[in-house]
Amino acid sequence: MHNIKDLDIKQLIPIFDETQNPDAREILTALMLDAPPSLPQVHAKQQIIQTIIHNGYHYTKMNYASADYGEVTSFLRRFMEMEISDAADWIGKITNYKQHKNDQYWLAGGLRQTVSLLDNIHRYFNHIQPEVFDGEMADSLKQLKAMLEKLAPAHWVGLSSGAGFSAAAQRKLVKLLQKEITGEEWKQFWQTVNTYEAWLSIARSTVRLKLVFPEFVEEGILLEDCYHLQLKHPIKNTLESNGRVLLLTGPNMSGKSTLLKTLGGCVFLAHAGMPVPASRCRLPFFDEISVVIQLTDDLKSGYSHFMMEVKHLKHTLERATEGANCFAIFDELFRGTNVDDATDISRQTIAGLLTYPKGFFVISTHLHQLEELLPVDSRLVASYMDCSMENGIPRFLYQLRPGWGKLKIGRIIFEQEGLPALLHQWKTLT
Repeated sequence: MHNIKDLDIKQLIPIFDETQNPDAREILTALMLDAPPSLPQVHAKQQIIQTIIHNGYHYTKMNYASADYGEVTSFLRRFMEMEISDAADWIGKITNYKQHKNDQYWLAGGLRQTVSLLDNIHRYFNHIQPEVFDGEMADSLKQLKAMLEKLAPAHWVGLSSGAGFSAAAQRKLVKLLQKEITGEEWKQFWQTVNTYEAWLSIARSTVRLKLVFPEFVEEGILLEDCYHLQLKHPIKNTLESNGRVLLLTGPNMSGKSTLLKTLGGCVFLAHAGMPVPASRCRLPFFDEISVVIQLTDDLKSGYSHFMMEVKHLKHTLERATEGANCFAIFDELFRGTNVDDATDISRQTIAGLLTYPKGFFVISTHLHQLEELLPVDSRLVASYMDCSMENGIPRFLYQLRPGWGKLKIGRIIFEQEGLPALLHQWKTLT
């Protein structure tokens, strides 16, 4: 079970969302949040998106109104629930008696709207070739196209146009719907339409945003020109490492947390079979992804901040000890305890993580004294978020650089905000 709450993946969904109805949107959400447990399953998800793009299906959006979808599905749900033993007798009653006038309008309007929506769907899927897809998607599309052929919506659109939708035509259409629209088949029909629309939305977004599909390798991580999708004007960064631990330093507000969310987001999207915001992505398949950025005290369980840090780290270490290939992010690990303890146990933790045969662990820290305490090891990569001083004012560059960050700006910001003067003023008043 991946621990990705701090990545706020749901906040990315609107960026990918070009769906036109809530059912397709729900499927899109499920697809983006689902990280399959095996690499072949991840590749299967990638393959669907790539097939849509490679065949040019993403150029055309499904053309129907959102309101029509809701009204038609509601109409058909009621239609299937009604007990209609004899369509001719039923239609005769509602078209010949004044007391059934509302039913008459409901039926004629619902049938018109239904065949119009089905015709729009048919027009799109008419140029889709199910055989270019694999497995379940191919089978579902074949069944969908077969049902659309049986219903022949274009024919019924012609018959129902204007005032010429006769009682006889309505009888024939009702009989056809009674025959072809059974509960399970119709449910599968809409499931296929909405699932395909969700995939189509992701494919269109992949091209629009120029996202890339990851390459899964045995060892090493490369995220070239990666960025966070929610940023309007992102500064892109590149991370390349064959090590075990990335130690990230840099002053407050330099972009460490954003970078951590960027790295975690790219890794999770890759494992969900999605494209990632980068120019190139290469990484191992991780059995478990854990991201701890916005850690708070667990008041319900009575755990302190430090205890929560320890428990998250313990879970990751236990999984890694069991042989799982773990990707984990810890933002300012052990900030919930005093500096001396934090330094000592951070050194011990990092040294221990370097000994694991696989996995990748990212730790941000303000404990600069660790530079002198940690061993020189090719499996340990130290990087920092760059920041410079210009006329006594910090200038944040939001660029990842190799090495240790030396700049400390806490006191500078403290003084710039006028806190020493306020404290001195209170002292003089008392």
